[in-house]
Amino acid sequence: MFRYVALMWDAQLPQLAAASSDWERQLRATAPDWCCVLRRPGIVVLVAGRAAGLGAHLLCDDAGVVVGEIFARPKEIDSDAPAYDGKFNRLETYQALKSQGRSLASQFWGNFVAFVIDDGHLGSGECARYVFKDPSGTLPCYFTEREGVQLLFSCLEDCRRISLSFPVNWEFVRARAVHGFLDMQIPTLLGVSTVHRGECVRFHASGKFVSRSVFWHPSRFEDASELITDPAAASKALRATVRSCIHSFARHHSSVLAQISGGLDSSIVLGCLGDAPNRPNITCYTDYVPEAVCDGRRWARYASQRGAHRHIEWCRDPRDIAFRDMPRLSTTVEPASYFTHWQRGPLDRQMAAEYGATAVLTGEGGDSTLCATSYTFAADHCLRRHGLKAQTWRTALQVASRRDRTLWQVLAKAIRREVFGAGKADERRRQASFNRLVSADLKKGMVAKGGDFNIWSGMGRLPEEIRLRLGTLAFPPAFYDLSTSARHDAPYAVSPLCAQPVFETCARIPIDIHFDGGRSRGLARRAFADVVPVPILRRQWKDRPLRFFEEVIQRNLPFMREHLLEGVLARQGILDRTAVEQALEGGPTRSGAVSGEIFSHLDLELWIRDSS
Repeated sequence: MFRYVALMWDAQLPQLAAASSDWERQLRATAPDWCCVLRRPGIVVLVAGRAAGLGAHLLCDDAGVVVGEIFARPKEIDSDAPAYDGKFNRLETYQALKSQGRSLASQFWGNFVAFVIDDGHLGSGECARYVFKDPSGTLPCYFTEREGVQLLFSCLEDCRRISLSFPVNWEFVRARAVHGFLDMQIPTLLGVSTVHRGECVRFHASGKFVSRSVFWHPSRFEDASELITDPAAASKALRATVRSCIHSFARHHSSVLAQISGGLDSSIVLGCLGDAPNRPNITCYTDYVPEAVCDGRRWARYASQRGAHRHIEWCRDPRDIAFRDMPRLSTTVEPASYFTHWQRGPLDRQMAAEYGATAVLTGEGGDSTLCATSYTFAADHCLRRHGLKAQTWRTALQVASRRDRTLWQVLAKAIRREVFGAGKADERRRQASFNRLVSADLKKGMVAKGGDFNIWSGMGRLPEEIRLRLGTLAFPPAFYDLSTSARHDAPYAVSPLCAQPVFETCARIPIDIHFDGGRSRGLARRAFADVVPVPILRRQWKDRPLRFFEEVIQRNLPFMREHLLEGVLARQGILDRTAVEQALEGGPTRSGAVSGEIFSHLDLELWIRDSS
């Protein structure tokens, strides 16, 4: 799998140059495919595991390098042509230097980390190195300082191979237990810092950390204030942007896998993928649970048969899932989902090897981007533009009908939020749904601390509406298949509906426009009516296997009890033992804990064990 390491040090100190050479030598000894893509006094960047679409892109005159996958931003929002691969001519290099890396957030998109080297001729007039992480990609970036050398890396496994280890940060563990999966500023490991999505970190020419800057904000990006309020124009822009991003990702792959559930989002991705200009060979696959009341295979077949694609149906029997038999995941900076990695990773690798696929495309993130999770704010957006006119009343009635509320309840809440601002009630309700097993004292302590832990907190608390629209972009990046070593081949996982141009286009479209006709993702249904089968367009619900995760928990109760009742989270008083015992007592229970919270705490427990 693709990964990188960068080393930065003070080129004026010979002993640091020697230490850097020693780190590089140790790293190269761990794998034969490490190669240098940039070497300058005081900085070297190496990559390994090159894959289709992922590589290194040099700035002119060795002014830096971009690792990963990068595309040039299209000038027209209505163009559905695939984006060109990012190439840095002298003008684009000059702009990157002059803006201290800021132009990368507006002129490019993709899945990349950029290293920009300012020798003092531009920018601040001082020698500096800028490291920028794109706003929507999954390729991570972490950094740590050892022996005067700054190491920047994507994969913790590479650090472990050269004998670098880092203790768990218990402040993070407590915050994670209370606040859930969100990408937080609090370091997960002591001695390791993160370059978050849309963030640029400045280092001195000596390699010393200087400062952080947020170059991209989910509600304050370039053109964010230019709303697209005409439904026809919004439909056209949405369609063009999604198609362009899918075709851009696909152009580097001759054979791909497509995860299809029969839902709208994965069907949109498959429909657009089917007419990509490079015509990749497509293999679809769908998970199903035997004898389940809810079975998505019928709908997935509509999607695959429309394009006459190969379609594999894969059985997931909860009775065959044994956590005790699962080996440890590869080490990672962020806690990861054991269940997801061991259910997806081996299957993706097996199918990719069988059909020669180099990428797997999913509809992940579509619910949030296309506003299925935030339609309750549709009346707010309509009120903001039209006041208390007929259109606002009609939208409020549509929301009320879908939510089983009265018109007056929906309208009163929208008015209250517009007049007084969105309070923290929605956020507290969201948190309460996944920290019911957490110690009451810890929750009170976190509330007393206050503040918002995301990287945009310096610009004010992130509203719940924006958090809902961010979806998976509010979570830490998940790039690697942790069920195997990073040195092994695994298909490149791509979620086009999370791409920066798609998010920005959707964010410029008010939620009431997305709620076209009072339908969840109504605008998307209109925009892609010609590529999604009619039965899926009409469908307003999702098929999820009832009690699947509950059955997995029951099948693994001894393992769950051992780790959550006798593990470190319980011993540290982070989990409430009584609440955990009720949740894991077996059979009917009065516990309000849902399976998602149980899995979340188990993932955190196992991550602490693996990090030790």
